[in-house]
Amino acid sequence: MLDYDLEAEHYDETRGGLPRAGAAADAVRRLVSGGTLLDIACGTGLVTRELAGRGLRVFGVDASAGMARIAAGRVDVVLGDARTLPVRDGSVDAVTTIWLLHLLDDARPVIAEAARVLRPGGVFVTTVDKRAAHGTGGRREPSDRAGLVVEEAARHGLRPSGETRFVGHGQSRSSPDPVFRLMAFTRD
Repeated sequence: MLDYDLEAEHYDETRGGLPRAGAAADAVRRLVSGGTLLDIACGTGLVTRELAGRGLRVFGVDASAGMARIAAGRVDVVLGDARTLPVRDGSVDAVTTIWLLHLLDDARPVIAEAARVLRPGGVFVTTVDKRAAHGTGGRREPSDRAGLVVEEAARHGLRPSGETRFVGHGQSRSSPDPVFRLMAFTRD
């Protein structure tokens, strides 16, 4: 896994920058109607800032001090672990995990935390099946497999409520750029 403290300074320029962030934010906005949004693993805050520019009240949390330092110049952010969020139960309207679950050995604690901090009727939006967007490689059983995410979300009172896709501008190792899948889940 990458050292995100070291990657922070160059992360945006090597990951599609503003075009990628804008595409991700537009896709999230198609699935989230409004309110306060928590962006878990917000990284440099580029996507989070784009979400704020689309009418959401946003704040982020990231475990990397380097990423959070850059994000702090863009949005409200705190250092924190996605498995034990520093956020009250039932306090946000939406939670996002964009390009996070595929990095984890076990996504279940993060999905549980997303459900915990959502208000009833709140929406959890996450990228799923990232390996499929890039082709072969990666973990044998990636933790962002749609089936696994749907199953775990259901265990925490989250039901599927929408889906969309967006282009990962600047993410291709070859042409064309990958298309990422986003799934939304609503808390009962």
